[in-house]
Amino acid sequence: MSLVYITHHNENIMDMERAPEKPPEGEPVVHETSAKAAIVAKERRDRLNMEHKKHAVIMLKGGVRLLTDAKKAHHRTMGCANVPLDPPCAFLRKNQGIKWRRENLHVCPKGGNMPPLPPMGKKIKKPDMVPNFVKRNMTCAANTVRCPPPPRYVDTPTGTRQNLLNSGMVPQYVCRKDFGKVPVYIQKTKEMLKDAHLVCCKERARLMELCGGVKPSDSMAALTQPVRTDGGPPEMPGMRIMDQEERNEILDGLRAHLNEMTKTYQSMPLLIDSENKRQRKGKLECDLRQLEQDMLLLETSPIIYVSLY
Repeated sequence: MSLVYITHHNENIMDMERAPEKPPEGEPVVHETSAKAAIVAKERRDRLNMEHKKHAVIMLKGGVRLLTDAKKAHHRTMGCANVPLDPPCAFLRKNQGIKWRRENLHVCPKGGNMPPLPPMGKKIKKPDMVPNFVKRNMTCAANTVRCPPPPRYVDTPTGTRQNLLNSGMVPQYVCRKDFGKVPVYIQKTKEMLKDAHLVCCKERARLMELCGGVKPSDSMAALTQPVRTDGGPPEMPGMRIMDQEERNEILDGLRAHLNEMTKTYQSMPLLIDSENKRQRKGKLECDLRQLEQDMLLLETSPIIYVSLY
């Protein structure tokens, strides 16, 4: 069976009746069919050369199979048509199976002449730019001062050692410079308290001047007494005394608000099983406590000063 390699589809039947042109004299006649045949022959030759360069297996004596690179491998893909079988008497024995060996085609390249060895007893001097770490470490280790061991004492006949420092046997705190002196933080605290006492004294003196030379204890006792008809309470700068009507109005509002919050608090569920309920209950209790304190202040204080600003 022959194969026809068609590479160009440019045939035209219109040119069949035209006479072929004759080449000029002196030039060889080259037909298109012969050129195609040369190309096909070259491709086949290259393909065969590639097949010959593939790995091949050669059977040697002793049942050794040699893997080579220069022979054509027969039956590489499909195998033999009929596999030859050995007779029953030629059964496989120990160390008589197929032995594989690869062909060694490696050739070591010839190198140049090696440099001569240095003479005996002569050391090669290295450049000064490269640091000698070994020599530097040896010098540092030789010049390093040894750390003295901590003082210890032996407290048992078997030689158990304990550290002498922090054992109470050496008076180490008595030798300190600040031993027996007041610490710095206590001195700062005393100075801060002294400054606060001076500020309180100045404020007390200013209040005594505003109250007309009356002591603070006497002024507080006078303020707790009811207002006399002959003389009212002392006037404070920037302050005014709350009227009774304003006091009653604030108390009525506080009582109404207290009733509403008490009703809300009593209508809460008995089971407090969530974080929101717990926070709401705490807020209601805090507000009720603050309302009671405000009402007690308004009811028990006869004189209340209110800022004018």
